[in-house]
Amino acid sequence: MRVELGAGLPAWVLRAAVGVVAAGAAAVLAVNGVEWPALALYALLVVAAVAIPASAAVGLVVGYPAVAVVFVGDEPSWPGVLALVVLLHLLHVLSAYAAVIPIGSRVHLDALKAPAKRFAVVQLSVLALAIVVLLLPGGRTDEAVEVAGLACALGLVVGTVLLMRRKG
Repeated sequence: MRVELGAGLPAWVLRAAVGVVAAGAAAVLAVNGVEWPALALYALLVVAAVAIPASAAVGLVVGYPAVAVVFVGDEPSWPGVLALVVLLHLLHVLSAYAAVIPIGSRVHLDALKAPAKRFAVVQLSVLALAIVVLLLPGGRTDEAVEVAGLACALGLVVGTVLLMRRKG
C-alpha cells in the first residue's frame, strides 16, 4: 500500500513557529510588567534559538520568562502564568523538532500528529492540576494533611520507579 503525502511544508516553518511562539511569550511578559531591557535580551536569545535550535539558547529562551516573571515587582497573574506554561512547552517541542530536521528538508503535517496529541495530553493534565491548586484554600495547612501529601508524593515516586523497572 502506497500513501501519497504531497509536498509538505519547508522545514524553516518550524523555526518561524519558534519565533512566533516566543513572540507570544514576550507579549505575556510585557503584559505582566517585564521592562523593555529584559524583553530586548529575550529577543536576542530568541534570535539565537531560531538560528541554531540545537543550542543552549533554547534552554535559555524557555527558562528566561520564568525568571523574569519572578523578578517583576508585582505578583504575576494566574492567566499569564498559565499562558506561559502552554507557550513555553510549545516552544520546547517546536525547538526540539526544528533541531533534528534539516532546514532544507520538508515536513509533512501528518508527521506532527502524534507529538501534537502528546502535547495536548500534557497540557490538559497540567491545566487540570492548576485548577486544583487554584481551588485550594490559602493559608497554613494542617500537619496531618502535609504528612499525607508527603506520603502520597513518595508513593507516586516509588510507583513510577517500579513501573520504569518493568519496562526496562
